[in-house]
Amino acid sequence: MGETIPADGVVINGLATVDESAITGESAPVIKESGGDFDGVIGGTLVTSDWLEIRVESEAGTSFLDKMIALVEGAERNKTPNEIALFTLLTTLTIIFLVVIVTLYPIASYLHLILPIAMLIALTVCLIPTTIGGLYRRLVLQAWIVLLNSMY
Repeated sequence: MGETIPADGVVINGLATVDESAITGESAPVIKESGGDFDGVIGGTLVTSDWLEIRVESEAGTSFLDKMIALVEGAERNKTPNEIALFTLLTTLTIIFLVVIVTLYPIASYLHLILPIAMLIALTVCLIPTTIGGLYRRLVLQAWIVLLNSMY
């Protein structure tokens, strides 16, 4: 009682309730017994009453939990048309803002106007966060990809 089931398997002896909530989301413990429809157990679940004798039937990397992890890792969600449009808009605005800020100083110098660098920095701080906020998640993801690729 209170022990964690080490691997996926089949109950060959005993009767007990098993808490599978961490794996399946089922809040109530499930009765497991040998020779019935409820004789399969999942590794990582917790025996909450009595005892079970289990024959392990999954090899390393082929357990229910391993398959679930592989399924989640392989899942990809397509972007909605609104997400694509917003990403395009934010990328375009960011590029436009950066080009304007970079070209302001040379234009001001050509026209013999004094344009302090601090003003350009303040302008950047005011304009860019609105677009960077929308792109932040994508930028962080891209940074992680570049970092991981450089390590391997």
